Amino acid sequence: MDSVLDVIYKGHWWQHSGLRKLNFYIALVIAASAINGYDSSVLNGLQILPEFKKHFNSPDGSTLGFMSAAQNFGGLVMLPFAPYISDGIGRNRTLSIGCFIIASGVVLQTLAASVGHFIASRCIIGLGITLITNAAPVLVTELAYPTHRGSLTALYNTLWYFGSILSAWVCYATLRTLSGSIWEWRVPVLLQAIPAFVLGVSVLFLPNSPRWLVAKGRDGEAIEFLARYHANGRERDPIVYFTYSQIREALALDREVNRTTSYLDLFKTPGNLRRMRIVFALGFFSQWSGNGLISYYLDPVLENVGVTVSSTRALINGGIQIWCLFVAVSAALMVDKIGRRPLFLMSNAGMVIVFVFWTLTTALWTTQENRPAANASIAFMPIYFLAYSIAYTPMLVSYTVEILPYCIRARGFAMMNLTHSAGNS
Repeated sequence: MDSVLDVIYKGHWWQHSGLRKLNFYIALVIAASAINGYDSSVLNGLQILPEFKKHFNSPDGSTLGFMSAAQNFGGLVMLPFAPYISDGIGRNRTLSIGCFIIASGVVLQTLAASVGHFIASRCIIGLGITLITNAAPVLVTELAYPTHRGSLTALYNTLWYFGSILSAWVCYATLRTLSGSIWEWRVPVLLQAIPAFVLGVSVLFLPNSPRWLVAKGRDGEAIEFLARYHANGRERDPIVYFTYSQIREALALDREVNRTTSYLDLFKTPGNLRRMRIVFALGFFSQWSGNGLISYYLDPVLENVGVTVSSTRALINGGIQIWCLFVAVSAALMVDKIGRRPLFLMSNAGMVIVFVFWTLTTALWTTQENRPAANASIAFMPIYFLAYSIAYTPMLVSYTVEILPYCIRARGFAMMNLTHSAGNS
C-alpha cells in the first residue's frame, strides 16, 4: 500500500456511518471560526448603532482604534502559551477553555459602563480567541478523513463569515426593533456568549485527535478512533493500518529531526526557514491588504462617501458579509481543483487592480463630491472582497497547517497568528 488511494473509501461520506459522525464532530469544531468571526465583526456593526455611540460618547480616532484592537492585545499575551497548552492537554480541552474565557469576557463586555471597561473585556475575549484559533484548525486537520482534509480545513476559515453575517444582521435587527434602548447594542454583544458556552461544553465529549493520542503514547485509543470513524468499526480495515502507520512514521521522523522542540526549531533547517517565510507572509499580508479598512471601520468609510442613514449602512454591512461567505465557501471547494498558488496570484493581482480604481473614485468624491464616483467606491467593496476571499479566507489557516510538519505545527501556527494579530493591531 504505497498510496492512500489504494485503501480509501470511495463512496459518498453520508453513506458511511463513521464519516457521518466524524464530519458532524468536525462541524462543531468549525463553529469556533464562526465565533471568532462574530466577535471580530460585531464592533463594526456596533459603530452603526446610535445607542452604542451615545453610551460611549461617540468614540473615534485613537479611542475607536483601541476598542477595535483590544482583542488582539489580549491575543498577543496568550500566543506564546497557546501551543504548549494545545500540545499538553489536547486540542479539545484547549478549545473548551478558550470558549469559556470568551463567554466570560462577553458577559463583562455586555455590562461595560465605560470605554476602559469595554476595552478590558475585549482583551479577555482575545485570550480565549487565541486559544480556539490555535486549537480548532489543528483539530479539524487531525480529525478529518484523508480525502476530506483539504476541503474541511479550507472551510474552517471561510465559516468566519458565517459569524460576521450573524453579527451584522443582529445589529440591523436591534437597530430596527430596540432603537432608543441600551439593549440596542447590548443584545448583539451578549448573544455571542451562547454559542461559545455551548461549544465549550460540546467539545469535551468529542474524541481526541489520533495524532495527539499517538504522540502521547495512547496508540490503542488512536487505533480505536481510526476503526470507529474511518472504517465503520472494522479494526482490521486497511485504512486503519495505513493511517496509523503514516502517523507513526511521521511522528518518528519528526522526533528524529527535532528531539526537543522549541520556537527555535521553526528556523533551524532550510526547509523550516522557507516554510516560516511563507507563514509570516500569509499572516502579514492577510491584514495589510486593506481588508481591515472595511472589516473594522466600515461605518466611517461609508459616512465618508455620503451614506448618512444608519439603517442603510447596516444593510450594506450585512450584504457584504453574505457576499464574502458565498465567495469564500466557493473558493474553499475549488482549492484542490484550481490549486493554492493560482488562487493566491489571482487574489493579489485582483486586490491591486481594485485599489487603484478605489483610490481614484474616493479622491473624486472627496475633492469634487462626484456622486457617481462615491457610488462606484461602494460598488468596489464587494469586488475587493471577491479578490481577497478567493485565497486568504479559505487558505490562511489550511495552507499554514498543510506546510508545517507535526512537530512544529502548533508553534508555527501560533507564529502565523502572532503575525496576523500584530498586523491587525
